[in-house]
Formats: sequence, structure tokens, C-alpha cells
Amino acid sequence: MAKRRPGAHPTRPESSQEPDDIFVARVLHFGKWASTNQQALTFMGIVVVIAIAGLVYYWNYRQSLFEQASQELELVHQSVALQDREGARDDLVVFIDRFGGTPYEGEARLLLGDLYLRDGSPQQALAVLEPLGISPRSPIEFQAAALLGAAYEDEGRLSDAEATYIAIAERSDLNFQIRDALTAAARIRDAQGDAEGAVELYERLLEELDPDSPQRGLYEMRIEEIVSAPSA
Repeated sequence: MAKRRPGAHPTRPESSQEPDDIFVARVLHFGKWASTNQQALTFMGIVVVIAIAGLVYYWNYRQSLFEQASQELELVHQSVALQDREGARDDLVVFIDRFGGTPYEGEARLLLGDLYLRDGSPQQALAVLEPLGISPRSPIEFQAAALLGAAYEDEGRLSDAEATYIAIAERSDLNFQIRDALTAAARIRDAQGDAEGAVELYERLLEELDPDSPQRGLYEMRIEEIVSAPSA
């Protein structure tokens, strides 16, 4: 049996191809493939250039659209400030049709819905505000939901109004929005003869307030009025 000499290392089989040879072979292979498929590569290059140009055009178009929307909405605000409500309403209707889908659509709907409510047109306000405030999540949606609840009340749809106010109270993180929404919902319950439900909401309001809040007296008084009112 042959003995291994000290310091000797086991020999490794030499690679059939060196790394440089492999690289060169692959380059030559790609060159042959490119030569054979030159037409396909040219077509692919044209497609890529067209796609990039289309993206650049779309981005520029969106930027221009946003700038136009911002300028148009600023003009509407000026009309409102000048008490030109009718002109502002007409401009906002056109604005929503033209710039719907831009970040300014929500503000336009909020402003138009408010104008309709001021002018005693709750049905038109509902049509404008429902897409924005029916399921509030963002700050502007909570504002729209508050107006939506008022529009439901003006239309006599008290159940829808109450549900809208409750949704605001359950989803909002702002104390004043929660307080205003619960107060409105309690008022509606009381008006519909649901004394127990109204008291429940007023007690929930008391839980939200600090012990030394001056508003506690108001809600405690409302609870006392409801409880002591004669039954129908």
C-alpha cells in the first residue's frame, strides 16, 4: 500500500474549461444568437423606447392636470369668498366632471356639498357627498361624513343620519369629531323617542370627558332631562 508523503496535497481534477474560456464561449454564443435574432431585438428595443416615452408623457400629463386642478379650485374658493355661491356651484360641478380622480376631487365634493346644504338642497348634497363620506377613513372623508349626516337629517332619513354619526365616532381619532358625532346621534335618538339609547350615548360622552371638563354639566343636564321627561 502506497504511503502518502508528508506535506503532499490531494490533486484535484483540472477543469475542462478555464473561467475565461467559459466567458468567451458565452459571449460568442450570445453574439451568434443576436445575429440570428436581430429583427426580434430591434423590435424589442422599439417597444422599450415606446414604453418609456409613454410613461414620461403620462407623468407629464398628470402633473399638468394636477396643476390645472389646483388653479381651478383656487378660483372657486375666491368665488365662495365673494359670496358668488351660484357661480361656485356651477364651477364645482364642471370641476368634478373634469378633474375627478385627482387629489383635489375630495375637496371639491366637500365644498359643493356644503354649498348645497346652505342653499337647502339636501338631495343634491347627498349625491355629491355619499361617494366621499359613506365610509370615512381619511380626514377629508370624516368632514364629508359629518355633512352627509346633516344632509340625511334634512331629508328626514334619521336612521341613516344616526348610522353615519356613529360611524364617525367609532372610526375617528379626533376627540372633537367623536364628541360632535355622538352628540348628534344622541339628539336623533331622543327625537325619535329612544330615550334609553340617547342616555347611553350621553353617558359614553361623559366617559370621554375629563372629570373637570365644563361640558360634563351640559351632558349631565341632558341626561336628567331625558330621564325625568314624562313617558308618552
